[in-house]
Amino acid sequence: MKHHRPDFIFMDDNARICQTEWPALSPDLNPIENPWDKLSCHVEGCNPAPQNLNDLRAALQEEWSGLSRH
Repeated sequence: MKHHRPDFIFMDDNARICQTEWPALSPDLNPIENPWDKLSCHVEGCNPAPQNLNDLRAALQEEWSGLSRH
């Protein structure tokens, strides 16, 4: 854990250590995070990579429209 950022949170699997309460319906579990991660991976894999904001916008829109096909 010492190699991570200071705000790093270790989530254990029933280990006998001090635990942080993690609510079942945590607002951190945002449903857009999974599609956003896929979108990010697809755009990062573009060849050639977007060179400016307009290229990035176009790549994001293209990948977003095709996301359900991936």
